[in-house]
Amino acid sequence: MKLTIYICAYLTIVHADDEQHQPNRDGWPILDLNAHPPDDEEQAVGEAIPDLNVQATYDDHQPDGEAIPDLNVQPANFDQQPVGDIAFDVIDEQDDFDLNLLVPAQHEEMQQIRDAYFDAMEEDIIFNQDEMHDSNNEHRCANANVHTRAKDLTPNQRQQIYEALLQRSVNGKLRKNTTNKVAELFNVHRSAVWRVWKRAKQCQANGVPVDISSRKPKNCGRKKVEVDLSQVQTIPLRRRSNLRSLAKALGSNKSTLHRLFKQGLLRRHSNTIKPYLTEENKKERLWWCISMLDLSTLHMEPKFIEMDNIIHLDEKWYNATKKNMTFYLHPDEDEPHRTVRNKNSIGKVMFLTAVAKPRYDNEGNCTFDGKIGIWAFIRKEPAKRRSGNRPRGTLITKTMTVDRDTMRSYLIGKVLWAIKTRWPAEDAGRTIWIQQDNARTHVPVDDEDFARAAAQTGFDIRLINQPPNSPDMNVLDLGFFASLQSKTDTTTSRNLDELIANVENEFRNYDVNDLRNVFLTLQGCLIEVMKAGGGNKYKIPHMNKERLEALGLLPRSLNCDRQLYESVMESLGT
Repeated sequence: MKLTIYICAYLTIVHADDEQHQPNRDGWPILDLNAHPPDDEEQAVGEAIPDLNVQATYDDHQPDGEAIPDLNVQPANFDQQPVGDIAFDVIDEQDDFDLNLLVPAQHEEMQQIRDAYFDAMEEDIIFNQDEMHDSNNEHRCANANVHTRAKDLTPNQRQQIYEALLQRSVNGKLRKNTTNKVAELFNVHRSAVWRVWKRAKQCQANGVPVDISSRKPKNCGRKKVEVDLSQVQTIPLRRRSNLRSLAKALGSNKSTLHRLFKQGLLRRHSNTIKPYLTEENKKERLWWCISMLDLSTLHMEPKFIEMDNIIHLDEKWYNATKKNMTFYLHPDEDEPHRTVRNKNSIGKVMFLTAVAKPRYDNEGNCTFDGKIGIWAFIRKEPAKRRSGNRPRGTLITKTMTVDRDTMRSYLIGKVLWAIKTRWPAEDAGRTIWIQQDNARTHVPVDDEDFARAAAQTGFDIRLINQPPNSPDMNVLDLGFFASLQSKTDTTTSRNLDELIANVENEFRNYDVNDLRNVFLTLQGCLIEVMKAGGGNKYKIPHMNKERLEALGLLPRSLNCDRQLYESVMESLGT
């Protein structure tokens, strides 16, 4: 390429000199190329011109005894030069070579060479001004498509890119910024789009079918590291708790396993310990599931009751903060510094919570939110000593020990009063069940004090215990507590009073639809318990309740397969 440029430059100079100094056109004298230009513009014409054949004045540049070639002598093989070729022959020292004879003798031949060269250039290369303008924007659009790693285009992508370029071309020429638009459309770099178009143009110029397929061989690139994943099941679970230990057991490296995990060949599983169930516990769980079915639907398609007259009651600890928390920070933001006096004694409060299933009218408006109440097990007592934050005698918040008497007082003084004030009046004749677990501190179902207090409310309120070792039979342990705790963790609690206020505020603002969805999840768990024969080895079902609600297809209660019902009854011996 450089040699071609040099030849073109030389031919242009020769042509220009020939037009200015050719004697046959304007009668100008032939310029002696042995002469050097005058020192200045005022040098007189006809001044003596030094002869280039004169020996150099510096002996270092001329070997002793060596003849000086005459530059005015024409080369001996000048007449044998072929037309269109430029040969560089070594000039014999014995021959005379005159540069003044080269221009008039070879002007016509050089002119033919120059014309033939530029004619060939015009035939082989055709520049499209729009495409050239588009390519000039390469540096300005270099950051338009940022990729961390360039990927090879698939055959389908290449064909789609070529078709998109054809649709945007006019007479085989691309419009302005076409490559950038197509690159953004397919999320690739503009150079990849340009290469596809360039190959198509080359195929058309050569008169062959357009072939834009990849020219890389099929078996190329670094070979994948083969890992025998069948050995994963033979490794103990304790050695599979993280990728590092699993990689060590497999004799591989962690990055390889992480890549397999991203490809879906390995999956992560979060395992929680579940209560141990005896055979008697499993039977009680099955009977509980059967009791939640509507008796009027058993002969056709069993269906669960709506559970709108069951109040779920349970306790939970709420912490002011956690030992380990995850935050998302700005790159210039300082990392938070959290301190406590004793990380094993972080402030926490136990709450008693009672919820029921929300109710809606025919238009979908909520008529009863189901949030009976939430109460903290605390007491107020005066401070015995003064401190820098408060004087002596100031009422401070203290947690209290929860026993059966405390639970009875809360159940009678707070829960029953809340039911009386908040429960829908149309259920005055229905039995209201308060479902609780089998904790020792809970009030027995036949407690006389509770029965007398419940009779004074005007409602038929009774206690019922859920099956033992069955937290999945209660909506609070099933999902409500975890959801409420996650909302409380987004607040800041510097003391117990702020923690109590935050929990109560989140309880009041809890979404009613989320509470309703937990009841539907409970019915789905009852079906899974029946499938598991009363066990707890199952996955909590997901029904896409939000999508069903948006479509207006969310049911109030779920159906149970009749064959499943019959198999459960057969296993129970009835």
